[in-house]
Amino acid sequence: MDRLDMENTTTVTEFLILGLSDNPKLQLALFLVFLLIYLTTLLGNLLIIIMTCVDPHLHTPMYFFLSNLSLTDICCTSNIVPKLLWILLSGNKTISYAGCIVQLYFFMDAITIEIFFLTAMAYDRYVAICHPLHYALLMNQRLCVQLTAASWIIGTLPSGTILVSVAHLSFCKSNKINHFFCDLMPLLKLSCTDIVNTQIIILVSIALIPVPAFLVTLISYIYIISAILRIRSAEGKRKAFSTCSSHLTVISVYYVSLLCIYMRPTSSYSQGQGKILSVLYTAVTPLLNPIIYSLRNKEVKNAFWKVIGRTRMITPGDAENITVVTEFIILGLSDNPDVQLPLFVVFLVIYLITLLGNLAIMVVTCADPRLHNPMYFFLSNLSFTDICCISNIVPKLLAIFLAGAKTVSYAGCVTQLFFFMGFTCTECFLLTAMAYDRYVAVCHPLHYLLIMNQKVCVLLAAASWTSGFLTSVTIMASVICLSFCASNEIDHIFCELMPLLKLSCTNTVSAETVLFIAAALTSVPASLVTFTSYTYIISAILRIRSAQGKRKAFSTCSSHLAVVSVFYVSIFCVYLRPNSTYSLQEGKIFSVVYTTITPMLNPLIYSLRNKEVKNALRKVLGR
Repeated sequence: MDRLDMENTTTVTEFLILGLSDNPKLQLALFLVFLLIYLTTLLGNLLIIIMTCVDPHLHTPMYFFLSNLSLTDICCTSNIVPKLLWILLSGNKTISYAGCIVQLYFFMDAITIEIFFLTAMAYDRYVAICHPLHYALLMNQRLCVQLTAASWIIGTLPSGTILVSVAHLSFCKSNKINHFFCDLMPLLKLSCTDIVNTQIIILVSIALIPVPAFLVTLISYIYIISAILRIRSAEGKRKAFSTCSSHLTVISVYYVSLLCIYMRPTSSYSQGQGKILSVLYTAVTPLLNPIIYSLRNKEVKNAFWKVIGRTRMITPGDAENITVVTEFIILGLSDNPDVQLPLFVVFLVIYLITLLGNLAIMVVTCADPRLHNPMYFFLSNLSFTDICCISNIVPKLLAIFLAGAKTVSYAGCVTQLFFFMGFTCTECFLLTAMAYDRYVAVCHPLHYLLIMNQKVCVLLAAASWTSGFLTSVTIMASVICLSFCASNEIDHIFCELMPLLKLSCTNTVSAETVLFIAAALTSVPASLVTFTSYTYIISAILRIRSAQGKRKAFSTCSSHLAVVSVFYVSIFCVYLRPNSTYSLQEGKIFSVVYTTITPMLNPLIYSLRNKEVKNALRKVLGR
């Protein structure tokens, strides 16, 4: 550009993603729809991967490629949907230039890699139907690994080539991307330089790599259909076609949407149509893939029921030596009948105090306008989590103490564990949000209301609940893959994870690894944020000269610090250590602390050590 051009040009450093609709009334509805799609996609594709790993019947080339396809779907949708959810919930539509380019790069990577996996799966189906006697020889392990590696490596070449040409474009006019993510065609529309060269590179990249892949898929199915038509019996035709019908359905949906967008000139590109078709292949197709393969494929359905129901696919030889566990016996705290009634009374009192205390916190937070601030908004969420967590465990424990009803079904045990993990992880994130709130209050008091505005608080609370239960889903996906066929006695006060792993008659290394990673990715970063926040808080407090100022500043976070200390010490003692060093008796004690004592102490700590809460309680009781 010459000097005159530079004077009239504003270089774009960030873009605005306009999303699917400007109507504010639709934002929450769209958020819920895409959140449901995203969670279902994650769960469905994770199940495909887990079932493929767990079930020996699925240790075949087709399901090896399918598990890689599921991983690609997870990566693709996770590259796009979280940002879209943020836009729909917060209204923050900005994305940096670098962030936009990175999102586009990984999107094109995932799309191209998925094309190659679909091609490899088409070739696999061709060999299975047209050369069934040589299938094991042709589709050997080495070839499958080579095809997979080639798909991941070659899949990155078109996106890298296209991104190099896009990076040379100038964006100096509008920065509004009329789409729900940084897609290629809407981005080209914003360029203020000639895009002919870029368009040529796009067409050449598509013609040299994805188009040949499509042709291989097409030729494979021509041979497949020809082979099926030569089969004389209707039953034989139906059986042969059933082996490739799922793959053919996925390919049809995928290629139709892609070809409608990318194999036509930019001048004829309709942004409205582009959004609809993009939703189809970025959100709907990854959602449908596991559903199609589970609904139309008996092997996948059998593997699914094996994982969930644990009653199918046991061979006659196994059946003679294995008794499948359909219910568990929770042994509780003690076998001594003389202490059952005292324990019942103790835990009933703890439960009632917990319910009353946390309900009181929630009521005073809603009733007193002086508590309508971020700290007490998070505290009311924490109180609700405590009520849910203790109500998930103590009622069953009380029934054990009073009536000796120690049995719980497999489904009931898994459900209790799922909600326990979900509420515990949610509480971990809420405590982190409260630590950050205290950091802003003490270290940036003048900007407190600006930083911790209502939108930020709602987003932090929503993220805490969502992340908490996503962690629980991840852990439970590994737990339901385990087999329980020996003892069914859980030496604990509820269906807790570590005692359950002790009962498994299959190798728990994978489940332990998933647990350790999930705990490390959840508790450790959250605790580091909390620790860092309090490092800055203590540093700021120590810089205050007057003793009165130090005491007042510390009083704003002392209650939270006390709650955090009790919570993390017990959690770390149980979960962040190897299963081999786990002691059941220690586990019971720590579990009692963070499942019953901590929820009871939280409202007591906040009411005893906080004047605002005590005044609000007096105000409510005085009415």
